[in-house]
Amino acid sequence: MASSSTEMLLQALLWKFPFSCNKRAHTIPPTLLLTYPSIGSNQLSSNRTLNNSICSSIAPITSSSTISTNEEVGGFVADQHLTLRTICEGRVPDHVLRRIEELGFLMPTEIQRQALPILFSGQDCILHAQTGSGKTLAYLLQIFSVINTQRSAVQALIVVPTRELGMQVAKVARILAAKPDIPAAEDKSCTIMTLLDGGTLRRQKSWLKAEPPTIIVATIGSLCQMLEKHMIKLDSMRVLVIDEVDFMFNSSQQVSSLRKLLISYSSINTRQTVFASASIPQHRRFLYDCIQQKWTKANVVHIHANPIHPMPPRLHHRFLICNRKERHSALLWLLQSDAPQSAIIFVNEQSEKSKKAGNDPATNIVMNALKNSHKGEHEILLLEEKINFNSRAASFSELRQGGAYILVATDIAGRGVDLPDTTHIYNFDLPKDAVHYLHRAGRTGRKPFSESKCVVTSILTSEERFVLQRYENELMFHCHEMFL
Repeated sequence: MASSSTEMLLQALLWKFPFSCNKRAHTIPPTLLLTYPSIGSNQLSSNRTLNNSICSSIAPITSSSTISTNEEVGGFVADQHLTLRTICEGRVPDHVLRRIEELGFLMPTEIQRQALPILFSGQDCILHAQTGSGKTLAYLLQIFSVINTQRSAVQALIVVPTRELGMQVAKVARILAAKPDIPAAEDKSCTIMTLLDGGTLRRQKSWLKAEPPTIIVATIGSLCQMLEKHMIKLDSMRVLVIDEVDFMFNSSQQVSSLRKLLISYSSINTRQTVFASASIPQHRRFLYDCIQQKWTKANVVHIHANPIHPMPPRLHHRFLICNRKERHSALLWLLQSDAPQSAIIFVNEQSEKSKKAGNDPATNIVMNALKNSHKGEHEILLLEEKINFNSRAASFSELRQGGAYILVATDIAGRGVDLPDTTHIYNFDLPKDAVHYLHRAGRTGRKPFSESKCVVTSILTSEERFVLQRYENELMFHCHEMFL
């Protein structure tokens, strides 16, 4: 029974990494192009004509060099038929590979196949690929390939923007690190600590005084608090990962601390730096900044998997036009007609103008409407930044336990939150830009081997239709109109 329970938990956690044994996965052979980036592109994926390109800025190159799929890259052969074990063997501990194979995940995704040889070579990387494409597993495999559990030092640091994402990453890392066939007394295990916003950090302080963990998963605020108190030393850090990097650089609360971490608390000369995100707007400019600001080494590699398909292909996109007063009834009608297994309803943060006017937040209004009128069997939960961390953790824990749910959320749920049972996304408010649409939509269609229909529906006014059309053009998807 315990074995079955462990397997179910690991499956639930690894849904974030759908492998290409899925019938719907891309099988386009990659073309690896070495080019020096031009600066200032304002496209989400400006090099759309480059299939699965790797842009490297080793030096300005006057003519592009093309590496065929069977040539060596970083000491490995870039062959689309290689298994994960073949790519990782001799570098990643066998018990980690066996944990993955127990679930039948044998073949790498496109980003894993392109990134792992580069990561194993020790180069700095920017992992740029669709939501749910396996970026997290790629950088975790690299971390497990370099850490030495016999050393008492922090050897890997993963920085995340939210507590929820940090909880997920840490849980997956712990499951992969576990050695069920070896008694703990006989082998020193990999220790993983979380430093996440909302915690008291007392237990972590005691732990740090006793012995440093091998891997830390942290939000930037809690991490810098520990660094300022000299509770953590990063002298022995081998790998630094910044997950959802574009979100963190765009956050006024996090960017200054993030810059300090990259250039003051640690050195690019002694660490491998890995940035990851599904969306890096103006990514050529970002790559240039990485080098100029010394966030990464000069030979950083930008790995952009499936740039011509930024949106996961399994999703069906729809929109419904109504006036603002009809939106609640339209939402209830959609829930009744769709009968979703589980759904997330995205609502925008309340504006300062609305707060000053004394209006109720849209999240509260939607929650009350659902509780009063929705007749389904769903658990109705709320996830937004302003509620306290304990309530957020409780809601997140309930969602992870399974069962039918409707989650009313702001964009805090759009980054990294992995709820594989979600079949429907509803944009009660249209997201403010294409990047937010991409991340909201990426919360569904995450369950591998599933043929379930996954749907993203936006409720619009007629004046907002042109905004959605702009998102369609930027993200290259088609949206169908539906009617009440």
